[in-house]
Amino acid sequence: LNDAQREVFAAATGANGQGGKSLRSLFRVCVGLICLSGLAGCDAGGAGDVGTSPAPTLGAQARVGSSQIEAGRQAYNTYCVGCHGEDGDGKGEAAVFLHPKPRDFQRANFKFSSTRAGSLPTHDDLRRTITEGLKGTSMPGWEFLPPDTVDALIQYIKTFSPRWTRKPGAPIPFVIDPYGDLPDKSTAIHRGEVVYHGYANCWTCHPSYVSEARINEHLEAMENSRRTEFRPGLFESAGMPNSEGETVFPTDFKRDFVRAGTDTEDLYRSIAAGISGTAMPTWIDSMDFLSAKPSGGPLVRQADVWAMAYYVQSLIRQRPAKFTGSSPKIRNRVQRIFLHGAPPSDSTRSPEGGSATLDEEFEDD
Repeated sequence: LNDAQREVFAAATGANGQGGKSLRSLFRVCVGLICLSGLAGCDAGGAGDVGTSPAPTLGAQARVGSSQIEAGRQAYNTYCVGCHGEDGDGKGEAAVFLHPKPRDFQRANFKFSSTRAGSLPTHDDLRRTITEGLKGTSMPGWEFLPPDTVDALIQYIKTFSPRWTRKPGAPIPFVIDPYGDLPDKSTAIHRGEVVYHGYANCWTCHPSYVSEARINEHLEAMENSRRTEFRPGLFESAGMPNSEGETVFPTDFKRDFVRAGTDTEDLYRSIAAGISGTAMPTWIDSMDFLSAKPSGGPLVRQADVWAMAYYVQSLIRQRPAKFTGSSPKIRNRVQRIFLHGAPPSDSTRSPEGGSATLDEEFEDD
Protein backbone atom coordinates (compact mmCIF):
# COMPACT_ATOMS: atom_id res chain seq x y z
CA LEU A 1 0.00 0.00 0.00
CA ASN A 2 1.24 3.49 -0.73
CA ASP A 3 1.11 6.30 1.83
CA ALA A 4 -2.20 7.64 0.58
CA GLN A 5 -3.80 4.20 0.74
CA ARG A 6 -2.46 3.63 4.25
CA GLU A 7 -4.06 6.89 5.38
CA VAL A 8 -7.41 5.76 3.99
CA PHE A 9 -7.19 2.40 5.75
CA ALA A 10 -6.02 4.03 8.99
CA ALA A 11 -8.94 6.44 8.92
CA ALA A 12 -11.38 3.62 8.31
CA THR A 13 -10.04 1.07 10.79
CA GLY A 14 -7.91 2.90 13.34
CA ALA A 15 -4.28 3.81 12.86
CA ASN A 16 -2.97 1.23 15.32
CA GLY A 17 -5.95 -1.07 15.59
CA GLN A 18 -6.07 -4.76 14.79
CA GLY A 19 -8.78 -3.96 12.26
CA GLY A 20 -6.23 -2.24 10.05
CA LYS A 21 -4.01 -5.33 10.04
CA SER A 22 -6.95 -7.58 9.19
CA LEU A 23 -8.08 -5.34 6.39
CA ARG A 24 -4.60 -5.18 4.92
CA SER A 25 -4.40 -8.97 5.08
CA LEU A 26 -7.74 -9.22 3.30
CA PHE A 27 -6.46 -6.84 0.66
CA ARG A 28 -3.37 -8.99 0.08
CA VAL A 29 -5.53 -12.12 -0.22
CA CYS A 30 -7.68 -10.40 -2.82
CA VAL A 31 -4.55 -9.34 -4.70
CA GLY A 32 -3.38 -12.95 -4.87
CA LEU A 33 -6.72 -14.26 -6.05
CA ILE A 34 -7.02 -11.58 -8.73
CA CYS A 35 -3.55 -12.52 -10.01
CA LEU A 36 -4.70 -16.12 -10.51
CA SER A 37 -6.85 -15.08 -13.43
CA GLY A 38 -3.82 -13.85 -15.35
CA LEU A 39 -6.00 -11.01 -16.62
CA ALA A 40 -4.61 -8.11 -14.63
CA GLY A 41 -1.23 -7.01 -13.33
CA CYS A 42 -1.24 -6.25 -9.64
CA ASP A 43 1.38 -4.92 -7.26
CA ALA A 44 1.17 -6.44 -3.79
CA GLY A 45 4.46 -4.82 -2.94
CA GLY A 46 5.53 -1.24 -2.52
CA ALA A 47 8.12 0.73 -0.61
CA GLY A 48 7.56 -1.39 2.50
CA ASP A 49 8.53 -4.58 0.67
CA VAL A 50 11.99 -3.47 -0.40
CA GLY A 51 14.64 -5.71 1.05
CA THR A 52 12.29 -8.35 2.50
CA SER A 53 13.39 -11.03 0.04
CA PRO A 54 16.77 -12.83 0.21
CA ALA A 55 19.74 -10.97 -1.21
CA PRO A 56 20.68 -12.10 -4.73
CA THR A 57 24.05 -13.57 -3.75
CA LEU A 58 23.34 -17.31 -3.87
CA GLY A 59 25.37 -19.54 -6.13
CA ALA A 60 24.70 -19.02 -9.81
CA GLN A 61 22.98 -15.72 -9.08
CA ALA A 62 26.25 -14.04 -8.12
CA ARG A 63 26.96 -13.77 -11.85
CA VAL A 64 23.59 -12.25 -12.72
CA GLY A 65 23.37 -8.48 -13.08
CA SER A 66 21.71 -6.70 -10.17
CA SER A 67 19.44 -4.78 -12.57
CA GLN A 68 17.94 -8.07 -13.84
CA ILE A 69 17.44 -9.30 -10.27
CA GLU A 70 15.68 -6.05 -9.38
CA ALA A 71 13.46 -6.33 -12.46
CA GLY A 72 12.64 -9.88 -11.42
CA ARG A 73 11.83 -8.76 -7.88
CA GLN A 74 9.44 -6.13 -9.14
CA ALA A 75 7.73 -8.62 -11.47
CA TYR A 76 7.53 -11.18 -8.65
CA ASN A 77 5.87 -8.68 -6.32
CA THR A 78 3.45 -7.82 -9.10
CA TYR A 79 2.40 -11.28 -10.28
CA CYS A 80 3.60 -13.96 -7.87
CA VAL A 81 3.77 -12.80 -4.25
CA GLY A 82 0.06 -13.29 -3.51
CA CYS A 83 0.40 -17.08 -3.91
CA HIS A 84 4.10 -17.90 -3.54
CA GLY A 85 4.74 -15.46 -0.67
CA GLU A 86 7.28 -12.71 -0.04
CA ASP A 87 9.91 -15.25 0.99
CA GLY A 88 9.16 -17.67 -1.86
CA ASP A 89 7.98 -20.35 0.57
CA GLY A 90 4.65 -20.99 -1.16
CA LYS A 91 2.76 -19.38 1.71
CA GLY A 92 1.32 -16.28 0.13
CA GLU A 93 -1.88 -14.99 1.66
CA ALA A 94 -3.98 -16.60 -1.07
CA ALA A 95 -2.33 -20.01 -0.61
CA VAL A 96 -4.74 -21.11 2.10
CA PHE A 97 -7.50 -21.22 -0.52
CA LEU A 98 -5.53 -23.21 -3.09
CA HIS A 99 -5.03 -26.89 -3.85
CA PRO A 100 -2.54 -28.00 -4.93
CA LYS A 101 -0.44 -25.52 -2.97
CA PRO A 102 1.80 -23.00 -4.73
CA ARG A 103 5.40 -24.09 -5.36
CA ASP A 104 7.86 -23.55 -2.49
CA PHE A 105 10.84 -21.90 -4.19
CA GLN A 106 12.99 -22.34 -1.10
CA ARG A 107 12.88 -26.10 -1.62
CA ALA A 108 13.51 -25.66 -5.36
CA ASN A 109 11.73 -28.95 -5.98
CA PHE A 110 10.16 -28.37 -9.40
CA LYS A 111 7.89 -31.17 -10.59
CA PHE A 112 7.77 -30.63 -14.33
CA SER A 113 10.99 -30.41 -16.30
CA SER A 114 13.00 -31.96 -19.09
CA THR A 115 15.65 -33.10 -16.61
CA ARG A 116 15.60 -36.33 -14.65
CA ALA A 117 13.40 -36.48 -11.55
CA GLY A 118 15.19 -34.91 -8.60
CA SER A 119 17.37 -32.65 -10.77
CA LEU A 120 17.03 -28.91 -11.09
CA PRO A 121 15.09 -27.79 -14.18
CA THR A 122 16.61 -25.89 -17.05
CA HIS A 123 15.94 -22.24 -17.75
CA ASP A 124 13.66 -23.27 -20.62
CA ASP A 125 11.70 -25.55 -18.30
CA LEU A 126 10.96 -22.69 -15.93
CA ARG A 127 10.10 -20.39 -18.83
CA ARG A 128 7.64 -22.96 -20.18
CA THR A 129 5.91 -23.34 -16.80
CA ILE A 130 5.60 -19.57 -16.31
CA THR A 131 4.31 -18.82 -19.79
CA GLU A 132 2.04 -21.86 -20.24
CA GLY A 133 0.93 -22.41 -16.63
CA LEU A 134 -0.11 -25.73 -15.11
CA LYS A 135 -3.53 -27.05 -16.07
CA GLY A 136 -5.86 -27.79 -13.18
CA THR A 137 -3.91 -25.70 -10.67
CA SER A 138 -3.97 -22.07 -9.60
CA MET A 139 -0.89 -21.38 -11.76
CA PRO A 140 -2.09 -19.50 -14.85
CA GLY A 141 -0.15 -19.05 -18.05
CA TRP A 142 1.56 -15.65 -18.10
CA GLU A 143 2.05 -15.66 -21.86
CA PHE A 144 1.51 -11.91 -22.08
CA LEU A 145 4.71 -11.17 -20.12
CA PRO A 146 7.63 -9.99 -22.26
CA PRO A 147 10.48 -12.54 -22.57
CA ASP A 148 12.87 -10.23 -20.69
CA THR A 149 10.47 -10.08 -17.77
CA VAL A 150 10.13 -13.86 -17.69
CA ASP A 151 13.92 -14.25 -17.73
CA ALA A 152 14.25 -11.75 -14.88
CA LEU A 153 11.56 -13.60 -12.89
CA ILE A 154 13.44 -16.87 -13.30
CA GLN A 155 16.69 -15.33 -12.07
CA TYR A 156 14.95 -13.80 -9.05
CA ILE A 157 13.19 -17.07 -8.18
CA LYS A 158 16.61 -18.71 -8.00
CA THR A 159 17.65 -16.37 -5.17
CA PHE A 160 15.28 -18.16 -2.80
CA SER A 161 17.19 -21.44 -2.59
CA PRO A 162 20.84 -22.46 -2.12
CA ARG A 163 20.14 -25.46 -4.37
CA TRP A 164 20.89 -23.15 -7.29
CA THR A 165 24.57 -23.22 -6.36
CA ARG A 166 24.45 -26.39 -8.46
CA LYS A 167 23.85 -26.58 -12.18
CA PRO A 168 20.57 -27.88 -13.63
CA GLY A 169 20.51 -31.50 -14.72
CA ALA A 170 21.06 -32.52 -18.33
CA PRO A 171 17.84 -32.78 -20.37
CA ILE A 172 16.66 -36.29 -21.11
CA PRO A 173 17.20 -37.46 -24.72
CA PHE A 174 14.37 -37.05 -27.19
CA VAL A 175 14.83 -40.15 -29.31
CA ILE A 176 13.34 -40.35 -32.79
CA ASP A 177 9.58 -40.88 -32.78
CA PRO A 178 9.06 -44.03 -34.90
CA TYR A 179 5.32 -43.35 -35.14
CA GLY A 180 5.41 -39.65 -35.97
CA ASP A 181 4.95 -40.03 -39.73
CA LEU A 182 2.24 -42.68 -39.48
CA PRO A 183 -1.25 -41.30 -40.17
CA ASP A 184 -2.74 -44.18 -38.18
CA LYS A 185 -1.44 -44.28 -34.60
CA SER A 186 -3.20 -47.53 -33.65
CA THR A 187 0.07 -49.50 -33.65
CA ALA A 188 1.65 -46.99 -31.28
CA ILE A 189 -1.42 -46.97 -29.02
CA HIS A 190 -1.50 -50.78 -28.79
CA ARG A 191 2.22 -50.93 -28.04
CA GLY A 192 1.77 -48.23 -25.39
CA GLU A 193 -1.03 -50.21 -23.74
CA VAL A 194 1.22 -53.28 -23.53
CA VAL A 195 4.17 -51.34 -22.09
CA TYR A 196 1.94 -49.37 -19.68
CA HIS A 197 0.34 -52.49 -18.18
CA GLY A 198 2.91 -55.20 -18.81
CA TYR A 199 6.34 -53.59 -18.37
CA ALA A 200 6.13 -50.26 -16.55
CA ASN A 201 3.19 -51.50 -14.43
CA CYS A 202 1.81 -47.96 -14.32
CA TRP A 203 -1.41 -49.36 -12.81
CA THR A 204 0.31 -49.75 -9.44
CA CYS A 205 -0.17 -45.96 -9.06
CA HIS A 206 -2.31 -44.75 -11.98
CA PRO A 207 -5.53 -46.61 -12.83
CA SER A 208 -5.56 -49.70 -14.98
CA TYR A 209 -7.52 -49.22 -18.18
CA VAL A 210 -7.87 -52.91 -19.02
CA SER A 211 -9.18 -55.94 -17.14
CA GLU A 212 -7.09 -58.09 -14.80
CA ALA A 213 -7.03 -60.84 -17.43
CA ARG A 214 -5.77 -58.36 -20.01
CA ILE A 215 -3.06 -57.15 -17.62
CA ASN A 216 -1.82 -60.72 -17.28
CA GLU A 217 -1.66 -61.04 -21.07
CA HIS A 218 0.49 -57.91 -21.22
CA LEU A 219 2.67 -59.11 -18.33
CA GLU A 220 3.39 -62.34 -20.19
CA ALA A 221 4.14 -60.43 -23.39
CA MET A 222 6.73 -58.47 -21.43
CA GLU A 223 8.16 -61.72 -19.95
CA ASN A 224 6.80 -61.03 -16.48
CA SER A 225 4.90 -63.42 -14.22
CA ARG A 226 1.14 -63.44 -14.15
CA ARG A 227 -0.58 -61.92 -11.11
CA THR A 228 -3.14 -63.69 -8.96
CA GLU A 229 -3.88 -60.60 -6.86
CA PHE A 230 -4.12 -56.92 -7.71
CA ARG A 231 -4.28 -53.85 -5.53
CA PRO A 232 -7.66 -52.65 -4.25
CA GLY A 233 -9.13 -49.90 -6.39
CA LEU A 234 -7.26 -51.13 -9.46
CA PHE A 235 -9.26 -48.88 -11.78
CA GLU A 236 -8.68 -45.76 -9.68
CA SER A 237 -5.58 -43.77 -8.74
CA ALA A 238 -3.74 -44.80 -5.58
CA GLY A 239 -3.10 -41.86 -3.23
CA MET A 240 0.42 -41.60 -1.84
CA PRO A 241 2.52 -38.92 -0.12
CA ASN A 242 4.84 -36.68 -2.09
CA SER A 243 8.18 -35.35 -0.87
CA GLU A 244 6.42 -32.59 1.07
CA GLY A 245 4.13 -34.98 2.94
CA GLU A 246 0.97 -34.18 0.99
CA THR A 247 -1.19 -37.01 -0.32
CA VAL A 248 -1.37 -36.81 -4.09
CA PHE A 249 -3.26 -38.94 -6.57
CA PRO A 250 -1.54 -39.87 -9.83
CA THR A 251 -3.41 -38.67 -12.88
CA ASP A 252 -6.43 -40.61 -14.06
CA PHE A 253 -6.03 -39.83 -17.74
CA LYS A 254 -9.72 -40.27 -18.50
CA ARG A 255 -10.83 -37.65 -16.00
CA ASP A 256 -8.02 -35.55 -14.46
CA PHE A 257 -6.15 -32.59 -15.86
CA VAL A 258 -2.66 -33.31 -17.17
CA ARG A 259 -0.63 -30.49 -15.67
CA ALA A 260 2.21 -29.98 -18.14
CA GLY A 261 0.56 -30.44 -21.52
CA THR A 262 -1.16 -33.11 -23.61
CA ASP A 263 0.81 -32.93 -26.84
CA THR A 264 2.79 -36.09 -27.51
CA GLU A 265 6.03 -34.17 -26.94
CA ASP A 266 4.77 -32.95 -23.56
CA LEU A 267 3.66 -36.44 -22.55
CA TYR A 268 6.95 -37.94 -23.74
CA ARG A 269 8.87 -35.43 -21.61
CA SER A 270 6.85 -36.13 -18.47
CA ILE A 271 7.07 -39.92 -18.87
CA ALA A 272 10.73 -39.99 -19.87
CA ALA A 273 11.98 -37.50 -17.24
CA GLY A 274 9.62 -38.40 -14.40
CA ILE A 275 7.99 -36.03 -11.90
CA SER A 276 10.25 -34.70 -9.15
CA GLY A 277 9.02 -35.14 -5.59
CA THR A 278 6.56 -37.92 -6.49
CA ALA A 279 6.68 -41.65 -7.08
CA MET A 280 6.85 -41.09 -10.86
CA PRO A 281 10.36 -42.26 -11.86
CA THR A 282 12.60 -41.38 -14.79
CA TRP A 283 11.55 -43.98 -17.36
CA ILE A 284 13.96 -43.13 -20.16
CA ASP A 285 16.78 -44.86 -18.26
CA SER A 286 14.79 -48.09 -17.87
CA MET A 287 13.65 -48.51 -21.46
CA ASP A 288 16.59 -50.43 -22.90
CA PHE A 289 16.05 -54.05 -21.92
CA LEU A 290 16.88 -57.23 -23.82
CA SER A 291 14.60 -60.24 -24.07
CA ALA A 292 15.60 -63.35 -22.12
CA LYS A 293 14.31 -65.61 -24.90
CA PRO A 294 16.83 -67.49 -27.06
CA SER A 295 15.90 -65.33 -30.02
CA GLY A 296 17.12 -62.31 -28.06
CA GLY A 297 16.48 -58.81 -29.28
CA PRO A 298 15.18 -55.78 -27.39
CA LEU A 299 12.20 -56.35 -25.12
CA VAL A 300 11.69 -52.63 -24.65
CA ARG A 301 13.56 -49.65 -26.06
CA GLN A 302 13.63 -45.92 -25.48
CA ALA A 303 11.29 -45.33 -28.42
CA ASP A 304 8.60 -47.13 -26.39
CA VAL A 305 8.24 -43.92 -24.38
CA TRP A 306 6.64 -42.49 -27.51
CA ALA A 307 4.23 -45.44 -27.60
CA MET A 308 3.25 -44.75 -23.99
CA ALA A 309 2.74 -41.09 -24.86
CA TYR A 310 0.39 -41.97 -27.71
CA TYR A 311 -1.49 -44.41 -25.48
CA VAL A 312 -1.94 -41.84 -22.71
CA GLN A 313 -3.06 -39.29 -25.28
CA SER A 314 -5.67 -41.77 -26.56
CA LEU A 315 -7.01 -42.10 -23.00
CA ILE A 316 -7.26 -38.33 -22.62
CA ARG A 317 -9.28 -38.17 -25.84
CA GLN A 318 -11.82 -40.61 -24.40
CA ARG A 319 -13.06 -38.10 -21.85
CA PRO A 320 -16.79 -37.40 -22.11
CA ALA A 321 -18.00 -34.15 -23.57
CA LYS A 322 -18.65 -31.36 -21.10
CA PHE A 323 -22.26 -31.06 -22.25
CA THR A 324 -24.31 -34.19 -22.73
CA GLY A 325 -27.81 -35.12 -23.80
CA SER A 326 -29.83 -32.55 -25.68
CA SER A 327 -28.19 -29.59 -23.95
CA PRO A 328 -26.80 -26.83 -26.16
CA LYS A 329 -23.03 -26.74 -26.52
CA ILE A 330 -22.92 -23.10 -25.43
CA ARG A 331 -24.94 -21.34 -22.76
CA ASN A 332 -26.62 -18.71 -24.91
CA ARG A 333 -29.19 -17.27 -22.56
CA VAL A 334 -29.14 -14.95 -19.57
CA GLN A 335 -29.27 -16.54 -16.13
CA ARG A 336 -31.40 -14.33 -13.90
CA ILE A 337 -30.51 -13.76 -10.24
CA PHE A 338 -33.22 -12.87 -7.70
CA LEU A 339 -31.86 -10.96 -4.72
CA HIS A 340 -35.03 -10.82 -2.60
CA GLY A 341 -37.71 -13.38 -2.10
CA ALA A 342 -38.64 -16.39 -4.18
CA PRO A 343 -38.25 -16.23 -7.98
CA PRO A 344 -41.42 -15.57 -9.95
CA SER A 345 -43.40 -18.55 -11.10
CA ASP A 346 -42.23 -18.23 -14.70
CA SER A 347 -38.52 -18.37 -13.75
CA THR A 348 -38.17 -21.63 -15.64
CA ARG A 349 -38.66 -19.79 -18.90
CA SER A 350 -35.75 -18.35 -20.83
CA PRO A 351 -35.47 -14.59 -21.53
CA GLU A 352 -36.31 -15.28 -25.17
CA GLY A 353 -39.64 -16.74 -24.14
CA GLY A 354 -38.80 -20.39 -24.70
CA SER A 355 -38.60 -23.00 -21.98
CA ALA A 356 -35.27 -23.33 -20.22
CA THR A 357 -33.64 -26.74 -20.25
CA LEU A 358 -33.58 -27.92 -16.63
CA ASP A 359 -31.69 -31.19 -17.03
CA GLU A 360 -28.35 -29.84 -18.24
CA GLU A 361 -25.27 -31.74 -17.23
CA PHE A 362 -22.11 -29.71 -17.09
CA GLU A 363 -18.57 -30.68 -16.14
CA ASP A 364 -16.77 -27.63 -14.80
CA ASP A 365 -13.46 -26.94 -16.51
